[in-house]
Amino acid sequence: MTTVNTEDPDWVACMHKIRAMRDQAAFVELFQHFAPRVKSFLLRSGASETLAEECTQEVMATVWKKAQLFDPARASVSTWIFTIARNRKIDALRKQRRPEPEDL
Repeated sequence: MTTVNTEDPDWVACMHKIRAMRDQAAFVELFQHFAPRVKSFLLRSGASETLAEECTQEVMATVWKKAQLFDPARASVSTWIFTIARNRKIDALRKQRRPEPEDL
């Protein structure tokens, strides 16, 4: 039985371009592919429409800012991005549940 790699090698190349050259065209391609999928993932996991949109924007901004942290030996591009999305959603939910300090 052979294992099929469903990761498109172009995404790894996009990440390398974003990391090495801050290639905006590569980021646009990555964004257009992953942003709708991240939003859908967040919506399916119980996030509201507003929270899903905000988290998706934050996730994609994180991908841009922290592209140097991506390691193709550790995870696929999609796994890395969806892990960021899951963590961002958890952080947002924790923030919503945190009580506001009372006015002095």
